[in-house]
Order: sequence, then C-alpha cells, then structure tokens
Amino acid sequence: MKLKNSIKEKRQKKSLTQQELADLVGVSRQTIISIERYRYKPSLELGLKMAHVLELDINKLFYLDLENISIIKPIEKTEPTIGSKKFQDFKKKDWESLWNNLKK
Repeated sequence: MKLKNSIKEKRQKKSLTQQELADLVGVSRQTIISIERYRYKPSLELGLKMAHVLELDINKLFYLDLENISIIKPIEKTEPTIGSKKFQDFKKKDWESLWNNLKK
C-alpha cells in the first residue's frame, strides 16, 4: 500500500507553479517537488493546507494505492493461559520477581 497524490495535476489545473503553491502553504518549492515525486510524505496539517489552497477535499488530493497489497489477517485473540496475569492483577511481589529476572 502506497500513499499517492494528485498534487501536480490539480496544481496545474489551477495554473499554479510549484513556487506559488509553496508560498501559499508556507513551505519551500523543494518540499512541493519532493511531495509530487513521492520522496516526502507531508504532515496532515500541510496536506490540509494544500487541499484548502487547491479547493479540494483532502481525499481527492491524497489516496492509497491499493494495488499489489497483501491481505493482512487480523490477529487472533487468544485466551490467557493459567500462568498469565493481567497488568492490574500484578502484586508487588510479582513486580519484584519480574525485575529480578530482568536484571539477570
């Protein structure tokens, strides 16, 4: 899964240069170049600024390329074993024992 964008296409439709877009969102021209070439993933704040300037929904500007993704299986929930304890069930002696084992 890869984050893609349509910044270059949308920027050109608005007749904006890379420098003009950079000035409007408060970054350098090099940042816009890097984003357009997929060398840099912008912060959410910067993505929202660019979407606002280009008058687009952020989902139209940034999207995930879902081709060639492997299906991720959910982690199966297992029941605790008899010897396992929940965090809140630990007693002081349990913490001391754990600490002593870690120091070894």
